[in-house]
Amino acid sequence: MKVAETAGAAGSRSIFRSHGALPCAAIALCIAAMPGKTHAGLEWGVFVPDDRNSQWSFSYGSVASLSGSIDETFRAYYEATGQNSKQALAESWKLKDFGFDAPWTSYGLHYEHYWHYVSFRFDLALFELDASATARRDYYIGLEDDVSYGGRSFDHMKIPAGSKFSSEFSGGMGSALFAITPFSIALGTGVTLIPELDLGLLGAGGKWKIDAGRARGTAVYQNPPVDFVVGGSSSAFIGAGAPFAGLGLELRVGADDYVQWVTRASTGFFSYSGSTKPFTSSSHREKDLDIDLFSVSLDTSVILPMDENTCFIVGGRAQWLSIDGSIKSKERDTAAIVAARERFDKKADIDILMLQLYAGITF
Repeated sequence: MKVAETAGAAGSRSIFRSHGALPCAAIALCIAAMPGKTHAGLEWGVFVPDDRNSQWSFSYGSVASLSGSIDETFRAYYEATGQNSKQALAESWKLKDFGFDAPWTSYGLHYEHYWHYVSFRFDLALFELDASATARRDYYIGLEDDVSYGGRSFDHMKIPAGSKFSSEFSGGMGSALFAITPFSIALGTGVTLIPELDLGLLGAGGKWKIDAGRARGTAVYQNPPVDFVVGGSSSAFIGAGAPFAGLGLELRVGADDYVQWVTRASTGFFSYSGSTKPFTSSSHREKDLDIDLFSVSLDTSVILPMDENTCFIVGGRAQWLSIDGSIKSKERDTAAIVAARERFDKKADIDILMLQLYAGITF
């Protein structure tokens, strides 16, 4: 650790060396509160001591809340064929209909590195969401992976009303971003405010599985008719990623080379409106996609010196994600709509709250 030049900092070093590697936070706060020279004003970039400009940490937490729904909204085929009364056949699904009931345990890995004007952050959270339920009505589901029955392959499944079924998602979500910190604001002795601009990537993915028991028959549904297998199980990998931009504000309380309390609040946003082509290789599935993602996170931690080159860090983090999207038919010509027998347009919304406690080291 660097030795400060002021008498107050020198005194704090004496306490650190005489009382061991992990001084209590109360002593540190008393030292920070001692009267001294105030240095308020604007400074270019951000100063981070060499012994704490990199950080690894591990977290334990939970997916504390998960809610959402998928709604069929409008089918251009019915309008093009004079069957608008059948728009009433549109269905909707809620995650709670599938038995998803939070919380679920999560584990995380996190890394940070600071330079003078830029910092890099990587966060990864892994979790397994499992659910079981009884179908409240007949559920008709499109599948990513085919189900075999009677020598045929089906890419649609029917779960009859009253049937038990289970769902499982094993995967995670992560982000990698660069935080641009052009200046910091010294509010007083040991108190610094740091605004930042965040630019990065956000992604989620994993294996989705649905199990409705053994396949036990077929059913025909929709117009034009589609064959559905009754029951069965299917699994597939699903995932998506997107760039995002955001703003953050960090507050540091305490000496740069001693015990320090760091709190950061940030928001991130992503919006896309266009073709689904960048997200699928199947041209016959190309549609219009609108999606908005908004995130808010709050992170607070305490940095405790351990020796001359390493600090221990402990903290907590909360993150809320909201995703809203819609998929609509690209076709505008009536003949093309009829020929393609366009399915229902859909909209979806998902809200996720994650809570984590973490510990690690800076070096």
